[in-house]
Amino acid sequence: MKVFYKNKEYEAKKGTTVLELLQEEIKNADTLVIACKCNNEVRSLKLEIKEDCKIDLIDLNSKDGMMIYIRGIMYITAKAIEELYPHALITVNYQLSNAMFCELDNMKITDEMIEKIHKRIQEIIDRNIEIRKVKMTKEEAEEFYKKENTLKGRVQIDTDNKYGASLYYCEDYYNYFFGVMPISTGYTKIYDILKYKDGFIVRYPNWKTPTKLVPFVENKKLLATLDEYEDIYKSIGINTIYRLNRELAKDNATDAILLSEALHEKKISDIADKIASDKNKKVVLIAGPSSSGKTTFAKRLGLQLRLNGLKPVTISVDNYFVERQDNPKDEFGNYDFECIEALDTKLFNEHLVQLLNGEEVRNAYF
Repeated sequence: MKVFYKNKEYEAKKGTTVLELLQEEIKNADTLVIACKCNNEVRSLKLEIKEDCKIDLIDLNSKDGMMIYIRGIMYITAKAIEELYPHALITVNYQLSNAMFCELDNMKITDEMIEKIHKRIQEIIDRNIEIRKVKMTKEEAEEFYKKENTLKGRVQIDTDNKYGASLYYCEDYYNYFFGVMPISTGYTKIYDILKYKDGFIVRYPNWKTPTKLVPFVENKKLLATLDEYEDIYKSIGINTIYRLNRELAKDNATDAILLSEALHEKKISDIADKIASDKNKKVVLIAGPSSSGKTTFAKRLGLQLRLNGLKPVTISVDNYFVERQDNPKDEFGNYDFECIEALDTKLFNEHLVQLLNGEEVRNAYF
């Protein structure tokens, strides 16, 4: 079979893994290679080649590579906790500044526990233990869970999948993770674990600086918002993907959507009340990446402001993009519409100042 990698052609026997075929290229890579792409699909380095294909290697200088790294260190963390505290129920909540915030639902985190977990994680990494994926049919999965009598949230997520279940094994430890995993525990050597709030954070590098940890930057407002939503959805029993899927399977999707919409509308109403209470506020800025809902949010906020007796005017920065030939490009040669240089900030500032001074803006796009 023919395998194409970096404009070179390789001959491979059926069943040869990518790791075996490209071991020299992987060994001599400038940055740690953690996975691969086979015909543009992210796959494990242990992928067995079964047909002609194009292979690209994924290192830690890529977003795909760093996602796999994060998945790996979280898997190892869960393994370490189960070995030390078999009855602990770990919840991986959300990402905070190149770190994942986690909690133990049934145990109080102490400094001594963090120290023990850190030590066990390091031991697991140093041993460079194989992580292997085991696929089961739906019937095999149900029989396995019944036999093991371990129907915890971490393995329940796939029991209703008609296609079966896939678990990642490391020695006797197993867990469900969506996506590709490192092939062994030795790939995630750069990390830290710290006690934080009522839980702990697992720190890791980012894809731009994969060889070191960047400083942890605390964002209290973001944490408070995430905690608020976590508490609300926990109170109605849909705070995990598994529980949400179960509700959707029961045709309760409408209730979940209406609840989220009501919560969002309440938040917008509260924001509008705060804005209206301060007569000195002249401008409200709404930030977010492309397609994140800024325009929709602005319209809904505008309606709430009108109920408060105000007459808001919406201005979109989409109307201030520079001409296409002047738009910067990213490292891949594609137009970068997310950078500040993609906007005519000078014109935008001029128009904003004119409006604040009560002047009329002519030839504007809004």
